[in-house]
Amino acid sequence: MQGSSVVGWLLAGLMGVTGLYCLGRLLRPRTTRAERTLDASEALKGLGMAAMALPYGVTRGVPGAVWIAVFGAAAAWSLIEGLRPRADHRGHHLYHGVGHLAMVYMAVVLEGMRAQGAQGAQGMAGMAGSAGVPLLTGALLVFFGGYALLCGVQLIGAPTGGAAGGEVGGPYRSVAHRLVGAPELPHACRMVLGIGMFAMLLSM
Repeated sequence: MQGSSVVGWLLAGLMGVTGLYCLGRLLRPRTTRAERTLDASEALKGLGMAAMALPYGVTRGVPGAVWIAVFGAAAAWSLIEGLRPRADHRGHHLYHGVGHLAMVYMAVVLEGMRAQGAQGAQGMAGMAGSAGVPLLTGALLVFFGGYALLCGVQLIGAPTGGAAGGEVGGPYRSVAHRLVGAPELPHACRMVLGIGMFAMLLSM
C-alpha cells in the first residue's frame, strides 16, 4: 500500500538521522568506555532499523543470516556488558540487549516471509499486521512503548548543559559541543529509538 510505503520511508529517515547522530557522538573527547559502547550500540540499532524499515532497497538485498549474526552479536555484547560486576550504565546496556534481540526477532520474521514469497521484501511496513508471534510481539510493544515514555519523562527533567556555552573556542565550537555533547540528548535518542521500535513491531 502507498500509505505503508510512506510510513516506511519516514521511519527509515528518522531512524537514520538518529543513528548517524549517535555515531557522531563517538567523536566526543573525554568520554568513558561505557558511554562509547552505548553510543555505538545506539548507532548500530538506529542505522539497522533505518535499513530494515525501508520499503524497498537494502532490506531486500541483505540475507536474513547477516541481520541475525550482526544483531545477535550486538545483543550478546550488550548483555555481557550489562551483567558485568560493577558495570556502569547497567540498565542501558540491558535495554540495548533486549533491543538487539528484538531486531533479531524482526529479521527472522522478515526472512520467513521472504522464504514464503510474501511481502517481506517490502520492509517492515509491508507486513501489515500479518506476521510474528502475537504474544512475543505484544510483550515487546509494552516494553518499548513503556521505555519510550520513561525516556520522555527523564528528558523533561534532564539537565540542560548550559555550562557548555561558556567553553573557550567561540560560538561555533559552543554550538558543536551543544549538539554532540548535550546531556539530555541521549535520553532523546533512546526515546526516538524506542518509538521507532514500537512502530516497527506494531506493523507486525
